Amino acid sequence: MAHSVLAGPTVLPVRTDLCVDYANTRYWRGTAPVTEELRGLPDVLAWHAAQKAVPADAVAALKAWWDERPRQADGVFAEALALREALYRIFSATALGATPAAVDLEALNQALARTPPRTQLRHTDAGYAWQVAKLRPVVSDLLAPVLWSAADLLTNTRLARVRRCANDKCLYLFVDDSRNGTRRWCSMSMCGNRAKAHRHYAKSKQS
Repeated sequence: MAHSVLAGPTVLPVRTDLCVDYANTRYWRGTAPVTEELRGLPDVLAWHAAQKAVPADAVAALKAWWDERPRQADGVFAEALALREALYRIFSATALGATPAAVDLEALNQALARTPPRTQLRHTDAGYAWQVAKLRPVVSDLLAPVLWSAADLLTNTRLARVRRCANDKCLYLFVDDSRNGTRRWCSMSMCGNRAKAHRHYAKSKQS
């Protein structure tokens, strides 16, 4: 059984779209090869630190724990990637107006059942966050903010704003917070302009 990494309580802030950002750590999914940000557990920890999803002292404690247990670290990393891919498939399906696969929802529900209970809120400089009694060196605790955000997004009206980039080589997920809700591209400066240039080129070839 995994022991707690930090003796005291840990504060875990949550953004509703954090799960989408985590799913996007693998991108240009329509190309070969795809671009992968996470090549080991240190990358997963670094991503959480950069997103401020897990406090810096907790990230350092988790890293020290897993550095001494590389075999356990490999297993946690494999689970973290499997959950990321389940999240991508879930939100990709909803973005296309489809029902996510039951196996992916089950994977999310099982992981959620193992996360620390959200029973106490705490006010921080950045707003409100969840305070958990302890943080264990297991994937459900490390990914707790990501998993909570996935559940919150799936049960929120913002779910209808989840989109997948219309560039079939990109397939990046995003939450469309534009006023009219008709955004098609992850970024107009990248995929949007590429699509415009492609259409212009195609028209010039036809004329």
